[in-house]
This record gives sequence, structure tokens and C-alpha cells, in this order.
Amino acid sequence: MNSQEVAALLEESRQAAAAGPAQPSEEDKVEFQRCQASLSAELSMLLEEAVAMKWPFVPEKWQYKESVTSEDKTNLQDLISEHLPQLLKFLRASIAVGDSQFAISVVFLVDRFLYWADASKKLLCIVKALHKHYPATPIPPQVVIRQARLSVNSGKIQKAEYILSSLINNCGATGHWVYHTDSERTLVQAVSIQIRGQVLQKLGLWLEAAELIWASLVGLFALPLPDKKGIGTSLGLLASILVSMNDKDFHAFTTCPQIDLVSKHAQTETTPSYVANPVCLHVIFLPCCSSYY
Repeated sequence: MNSQEVAALLEESRQAAAAGPAQPSEEDKVEFQRCQASLSAELSMLLEEAVAMKWPFVPEKWQYKESVTSEDKTNLQDLISEHLPQLLKFLRASIAVGDSQFAISVVFLVDRFLYWADASKKLLCIVKALHKHYPATPIPPQVVIRQARLSVNSGKIQKAEYILSSLINNCGATGHWVYHTDSERTLVQAVSIQIRGQVLQKLGLWLEAAELIWASLVGLFALPLPDKKGIGTSLGLLASILVSMNDKDFHAFTTCPQIDLVSKHAQTETTPSYVANPVCLHVIFLPCCSSYY
């Protein structure tokens, strides 16, 4: 599916979402059922799980496994790429019949793929229109954070700061989204802190950025099943930041009481209570740089 076809389907969905709820025609209902039936069993299951808010981020098969088999090595991106036409048509059909939950769930599944295809802006316009007309429909944290990422990329740092700080300070709260475990909240906070670290990295605030990336690592390692994808991203960012530091900042970072570069986890007295009863990460792990929030 080429970029023009993707853009055309997204624009049709945006226009339908912007128009607001309308009485669906019989043709709309038939098209919705046809599009739903065209989805593979795996995609149908993922959409149902997205509607049920099973995860705050769409997971890869290998992301939380210690031992990865050949079956786990396929990225979700490949599945989405193969079935993108069906998904985007189902998005359009869901909007036409007023099923905002399925519409947002499709957005959730295709979000990461379309980000790499440089089509996130159009997708988020659809989310904005749906949220306006269906304010009670939960917006996934991944999609909320995507807005922050786009804001950073377009230089709208203040907007990104507002989104990220809200997620961090409110323990991941995103309106009507329901978290099933405290670890899901922790994951959202850790990713928000990670992106905020990237913001400070872009601004050349190496020490402050490194402290935030370290805090994200502590949160990601503290999950019941450590997030390999998130940990890999944070480690890569931290390495890039450390080689950019001057000697003074590097010394300050490596001698910070909350940071231990030798052991696998940060050695802090608060870690056990955090794992048992998670609270905002910035309060626990960043007493030395809480003023940056």
C-alpha cells in the first residue's frame, strides 16, 4: 500500500470523524461487518484486547520474554504492514457507524507503524476529532505519548512538556483509560520520563538528561517482566548522552547517590517499597533533579 493510498484513507476517516455522529445507513453497517470479517484472527484478537485496555502500549511478542523463540521474532510492524489496507478501511467503517471504541483501537494498533511512515500527524487529527465527539472513549497512553513525541520533533517543547509532566505527576492518568495493574502505570511513567530525558538531551542539558534516562531504566527494570524494548532504548540514549558530557557533568552523574553504574539496579532504600506500592517515579528516584518537572 503506497503512501498516497494511506493518506487518502486517513483523510476520509478524518473527515468522517470531524463530521461527528450520524445515523448510520444500512450500507454503512454492512461495510462495517464486511471490514470486520476481513481481519485475520490475530488482528481481531489484538483489537478486542485494545478495546479491553489490556495494555497501555501495543506489545511485541518478544518484548517481555526472557527466552525468545523463532515464532516470537516477528515484529508487529510486519503484521500491520501486511494488513494495513484492511485496518484503515475498518477504521473508516467504524467511524461511519459511530463505533468510537473500535476506531480508537485501530488507531492504537497502527500508531507505531504510521509514525515510522511519517503519517502520525493525520492519525492524531482523527484522534482529536473522535475525542471531541466521544469524550468518554478512552485514549491509549501510547497515543497520548505519541502526541508528545510529535511535539518534540516539531519543536513544540512546551506542549510536549505539558503532556509528559501530566503523565508523570498523575501516575500515568489519561482520562478514562483504566489501568489493570500498578506496573502498567509505572511503565507509562517510565516511558514519559524517558522521552523527557530526550527533550533535555536535545537542549544540551546532558547531566539532567542522563538522570532522567537513568530513572526510566530503574522503572523499566522494576516491572514484574522487564521491558526489553524500553530498556534497550534507554540504554542507547544513556550511552549517547554520556559520550557527550564534559568531565564535570560525568563526575556529577557517576557520583550521584541515587545512581549505581556497577549493579544491575539502582541501589536505593526506596526501591523495595516502590516495587510493592508504586508511586510517581520522579518523587522516588529523582530527588536530586525534581525541579526539572
